Amino acid sequence: MFIDKIDEFSKRNKVVIGFELGQVYAQISYCRADQSVPDTFSMVMGEEQYDIPVLLSRRLESDGRASWLIGGDAAQSVKDGKGQLADNFVGLAEKKEKVRIGDDEYDAGELLETYIRKTLSLLSAHIRQEDIGAIAFTMDEMRPALMQAIRSAMENIPPKKAELYFMSREDCFFQYMIHQPQEMWIHDVLLYDYTKAGIRSYILQMNRNTNPVACFIETADFPQMKMPNISGMGNDERAKLYKRLDAGLLEMARGYCEERVVTSAFLLGGYFSKDWCRESLRYLCRGCRVFQGNNLFSKGACYGARERLLPSTLSNEYVYLSDDKLRANIGMKCDKGQEEIYFPILNAGTSWYDVDKEFDVMLVKNNTLSLTITPIDGSRTRVANISLEGLSVRGNKTNRIGIRFYMKDTQAVWIEIKDKGFGELFPSTGKLWRECLPVEVIS
Repeated sequence: MFIDKIDEFSKRNKVVIGFELGQVYAQISYCRADQSVPDTFSMVMGEEQYDIPVLLSRRLESDGRASWLIGGDAAQSVKDGKGQLADNFVGLAEKKEKVRIGDDEYDAGELLETYIRKTLSLLSAHIRQEDIGAIAFTMDEMRPALMQAIRSAMENIPPKKAELYFMSREDCFFQYMIHQPQEMWIHDVLLYDYTKAGIRSYILQMNRNTNPVACFIETADFPQMKMPNISGMGNDERAKLYKRLDAGLLEMARGYCEERVVTSAFLLGGYFSKDWCRESLRYLCRGCRVFQGNNLFSKGACYGARERLLPSTLSNEYVYLSDDKLRANIGMKCDKGQEEIYFPILNAGTSWYDVDKEFDVMLVKNNTLSLTITPIDGSRTRVANISLEGLSVRGNKTNRIGIRFYMKDTQAVWIEIKDKGFGELFPSTGKLWRECLPVEVIS
């Protein structure tokens, strides 16, 4: 018998947030449950200034207290000589190290908490704190230590009941695209993300012969496209640089588009400019629709957070698969009242770092749990039986156990089962069982 839990997000007007935490800039997009397209916070109202510098500074007030500034305000306070910069607080929080500011040392994790708290507070004019149902973070790389640092920071940031998710850039791209008009992604979709390190390409492909449709994303890095500092260049030198970059982007686009059908192309980042990518843009526009912007990832994280809490039909029809994701659905059959139901536990397409689910069940017939494993590739459904040795089942619905599914890495799903007893009549025996399902067995 499955013990139901109340889904609080079903209340109207709850908000989800997509928080892009980059190495240089952050962005926050937000969306209500009944809102079709997310909004992105802009530093200047009415303009598309979405980037919030990942900067934190300490300013000492006249009474000796320290106040903290973020983003452009932090940079300005340092420039004015009134603030002191907290160097690399995100990287040091990931390493659980200290940050020295003047003669003082601060825990980098606490500074990360301060930055996230103050960044989220920028939304106070648009949403109420208590309406936030979930926050999805996306970063350049999904590093476990950084994700744990963010989890620790969020423990002290209201609202405490908000769900916390993590999404890769690829996940965000996938979620953003499937929420666009379908004519934009009938065939492959190409994305070029231009950062200080160069261009990273993302190519979204779909296998429409599977059910659900299996989606894949290929990535590649092009460091040779790194944009140098052009402030000191003369006109001739700048023209030569632009011509080289245009030729490089054109070669990249041709290398892919001449072999496949591309429906849409996205150019992200401020380094893209009509000043230099004229020929490459002309080529792309001949074969597909081209879009330029820089808030796709934070919007995609927003869409993804909402799909986790309020799954739409898209979640059943399309699944993004990668090496970080489960390739099978895992569930179990349970008695609910007088009928037997299938209770989904883990869904195919779930990233390993998001696998952490707990729930309680009542054992009624025996001390064996039967898990149903359904691979996404259409191969046969399998059953994995877990025997709780040493546990006597009374048969009167008084054997309550707690079950936790989690993953430490991409290699295996771990299952932890605890005997919870049943009140004072049948106290817990304290027994604990652990099982491991290797990913190659599940897939």
